[in-house]
Amino acid sequence: MLRLSLTLALGLRLLAAHAQTSPPMTVPPTAISHLENLMEATKKAAAKSPGTKARHAETNPELNRYLVIAADDFLRVTREAPSQEAYLAAIDKGLGRLAALANTRPLRQQVADYYLDLLEIVGLESSEGKLDAFVAQAGQ
Repeated sequence: MLRLSLTLALGLRLLAAHAQTSPPMTVPPTAISHLENLMEATKKAAAKSPGTKARHAETNPELNRYLVIAADDFLRVTREAPSQEAYLAAIDKGLGRLAALANTRPLRQQVADYYLDLLEIVGLESSEGKLDAFVAQAGQ
């Protein structure tokens, strides 16, 4: 009886631990190469002359540096343990780094668009309102 109780208790503990960890996400097989390409494109866009049109806010070197770091965060999650929670944590971390630099609504929208590209690459459908909240906080 004691052995059964211990086995049951251990089993319940393992189930509880498993429930607290997020299940791994299946990312598209091309996600890593697309993230690497986006990082390279972001780096190159900063080197363009001021008169050329950039897709995102890459013409600001400091902001560009943090956008590359954001893509690298996603790349790291994709390689190590892709899960929705891990990507959402990467978004929180990245937006925290970018908050002071992207201090206008247009800049924040460009940052949000960049993150939307990242989400699309890894197959995540939503930032759970994180990007909308980030844009809405412009100038506050």
